[in-house]
Amino acid sequence: MAGSASPTVDVFIRSYHRDRAWLALALQAIAHYLHGHRRVVVVIPRSSRDRMGETGSAVVDHCEDHADDYLGQQITKLHADRYTDADVILHLDSDQVFVAPCDVRQLFDGPRIRIDYRADGPRPVTDGWRRAARDFFGDEPPWDLTVPPPLAMPRELYAGLRAFCLCRHGCTLADYALRQGADRFCEFALLRGYALRFAGDLCTWSTAPPLPQCRTFWSRRETPAGIAAQLPAALAQESWTTSPSA
Repeated sequence: MAGSASPTVDVFIRSYHRDRAWLALALQAIAHYLHGHRRVVVVIPRSSRDRMGETGSAVVDHCEDHADDYLGQQITKLHADRYTDADVILHLDSDQVFVAPCDVRQLFDGPRIRIDYRADGPRPVTDGWRRAARDFFGDEPPWDLTVPPPLAMPRELYAGLRAFCLCRHGCTLADYALRQGADRFCEFALLRGYALRFAGDLCTWSTAPPLPQCRTFWSRRETPAGIAAQLPAALAQESWTTSPSA
């Protein structure tokens, strides 16, 4: 990314068939409100290939299946650079919805990428996700790095993070994640932790979210139809309100 006047930004969403209604809504909101990105890349496990429904203009790719797809999602995100050649990868989850106009230029502070953190987050330091960065890097980070996306990262950090894992832990990042388990592994804490240690000249750190126009819901307890009244009228109720989750 160094020296690039206008770095390319791709949106990266790792989804699966049970979130297809959320994904449909998220893609509709991106198409309506988000500007300045190059494309949207959606990655799904092979077992979801025939169960996703309409994905519009998004580029759809496939990844291997995992017995625990929550861990599978985390592992895929840490290999996002293998699915896009963009200079900057903007992570979103399927249940994150833009509710107002937004430009990806908000992600940048000059040549630096804005990355958010919590100075004193709700998770105690003993929490498994909160401990993920400490266990991985060997010491306690100064902040809570478990903040959910939106999160943008320079593409070169992904290979560096994987190489660090191989050197420090003697295994691939995927194997490390599977060994830790979903309760003790947080992909975004590891990405932020690596950026904090090794990419200080590429990032600006802030407690403010970089894209406040993006609203996070919780797909495990909410449905797109159930939150429809909270959305702007521009997000008309279409297929995402009735798509089954099974």
